[in-house]
Amino acid sequence: MIQAYYVAPDAKSVEAVTDLDRIVALWHDAKGLLWVDFEQPMPEETNLLADRFNLHPVVVDLCREVTAQPLVHDYEQYLFMVIHGVSLRAMDDRVSTLELDIVWGRHVVLTYHRRPIRAVTQWRETAGTKMAALMARGTGAFLHALVDRVIDNFQPALDRMDTLIGECEKQIFVEPTREVLQRLLGLRRSAAHLIRVGTAQRDVVGRLVRGEFPQVGKQDLAYWRDAYDHLVRMVQAVEAQRDLIASARDAYLSVISNRMNEIMKVLTIIATIFIPLTFVAGLYGMNFEWMPELHEWWGYPAALGLMGFIAAGMLFYFYRKGWL
Repeated sequence: MIQAYYVAPDAKSVEAVTDLDRIVALWHDAKGLLWVDFEQPMPEETNLLADRFNLHPVVVDLCREVTAQPLVHDYEQYLFMVIHGVSLRAMDDRVSTLELDIVWGRHVVLTYHRRPIRAVTQWRETAGTKMAALMARGTGAFLHALVDRVIDNFQPALDRMDTLIGECEKQIFVEPTREVLQRLLGLRRSAAHLIRVGTAQRDVVGRLVRGEFPQVGKQDLAYWRDAYDHLVRMVQAVEAQRDLIASARDAYLSVISNRMNEIMKVLTIIATIFIPLTFVAGLYGMNFEWMPELHEWWGYPAALGLMGFIAAGMLFYFYRKGWL
């Protein structure tokens, strides 16, 4: 699906452009600002990037492929950026990222994503005076607002991860099941992925802040510095969550180890008590002829009483030692 929005010079509102030929004409000769959004494009729509929009073959290939890391490349007439939005899967509580490809020219912005991204959808829904005012300020201000919204949408996922970590920590001391450990491992993988993506995304925005590309005007640097600060705080927050996950995992292993020690202690006490009892039973089970107790009526109860006395004495001894 291709959607386009155009703000002519000195316009007060955004025009939604639906005709493909006009979109292409504006792409090549826009005077104001044109935003073209490719959402879940069909293969024939992706082919338009090269056939009608005349993008570099490398850019088209990067759009077709899944790029693991955020990046920014300069193609003289435009910049090509890859950033990532965030997605929290409700089914398995895993956090993943969604790739957003951006072509950034002087008067044009093209976004390409194979799955819906909430920040982009929300941005389209604001098509009106607010978007027109941003687009009228140029591609730098408009694109910063879009990227900043993508970055801000990481926060609900981070809050959700905080909640999940807290739930796991509580369950560890109540019922440390294997499912808790699996959940912690899944959260650790999510945190590692977010750190990897967030660090690369921070470096991309950092290159814009340092003024490496002429597309970034001096008046827009302050806004990009703000986006850079957001990314720095996000990476720091995820790193803190990773430490919490590691602590929760260690606590899980410690609780499991303590429970195993308690079980082993009980089994060891039982085995220790039965060692002398087994000796007494073995002694009187030899059945030698000259064993007076075997021929007395009190022999059997005496043996049982001796075993009971030994067991009680050992239990009392363990209790005095604090082992019970």
